[in-house]
Amino acid sequence: MDNSFFIFTDATTNNPVVIERAHVCLWEFKNNSTLVEFGFEIYKNSLPQDQLIINVFIPWLSKSTGEKDLYEKLSNSENSRFIFNDSIKQTQSLDGGRNKLGVIHDFANRDHLCILPVSITRKQNDILELTINLQHYRTSESNANIYFRFSIAPQMPTISMHKKGISKSTIVYDIKVNERRNIPDQMIDLFSQKNFCEIKACFCFFIIPNDYDIVFFENDSLKSVRTLEYEAFTKYLGDKRVKNDELIVVFNKKKDSESFSFFSIYTKERIGPGQYILAILINMISGILLFLPSFRAGINNKTPIWKQTPIELLIAMLIAIGTLLYFLWPKLNCSKKG
Repeated sequence: MDNSFFIFTDATTNNPVVIERAHVCLWEFKNNSTLVEFGFEIYKNSLPQDQLIINVFIPWLSKSTGEKDLYEKLSNSENSRFIFNDSIKQTQSLDGGRNKLGVIHDFANRDHLCILPVSITRKQNDILELTINLQHYRTSESNANIYFRFSIAPQMPTISMHKKGISKSTIVYDIKVNERRNIPDQMIDLFSQKNFCEIKACFCFFIIPNDYDIVFFENDSLKSVRTLEYEAFTKYLGDKRVKNDELIVVFNKKKDSESFSFFSIYTKERIGPGQYILAILINMISGILLFLPSFRAGINNKTPIWKQTPIELLIAMLIAIGTLLYFLWPKLNCSKKG
């Protein structure tokens, strides 16, 4: 799965947009579904006057992919306190207390931040256009950075690479942000007319089932591994797929680079129907092979061999063939679809 994301603006933008912090959060649930969140904190001095437009290229985007603005979640101080890992002293509304057009959170240990709603439209099949109205932000005469966040529900079980072996399953994540060498050939002309946003720091969160172990990670980017805070994330996300003690969060961070990449591998040992079927199949074939020498010694060449074959051997062979087909059929079916 290609996970090369590009965040850019039109080349006509006079003031280059600077992203202080970019958040990429990748959820992988146990029911074979996934969710992706993007969040951007924009530096206040790089904002246009009335309206900010940022584009995000997502290679696996499809017409059935669902996008959702998360402003309503983050306008709640309890959710923002948890997401930004800091207590909030007070919250200022940009629309007289309705909190529909923006809020400014005054944090205890970090600069105050203006949370704004974002309008999401599909510019083309694989590009989302994000429009942020800055009029109420300007009216407030705030000098805070702005922040917006949205989620995407891919119409596929996962956006990571999955490899299923006989005894273990492997998840491979290879996330790239604004890496120019990964621009698709058909997009080169388009991107040559765009300005990639400057990103000062990129945070990447892999949220995966807790029965996986980390077997490879980048030492310079891994910051922490922890169990998902169930109650806080349930309140923030409101997603029934979030279960207690089922997920872990792998937090990575990089900064001071023109582009960012995050690579990690996770595995879990597994014993399931496939392993049992394979064990039965091997046992049956071994029994047939052990029986064949004595059967061959007693063959009467004057009688057709099929008349001399015990019915039990024929049944065993049919069961072995059926078991083998049952074991291989999902792989053969997937290869035909691919």
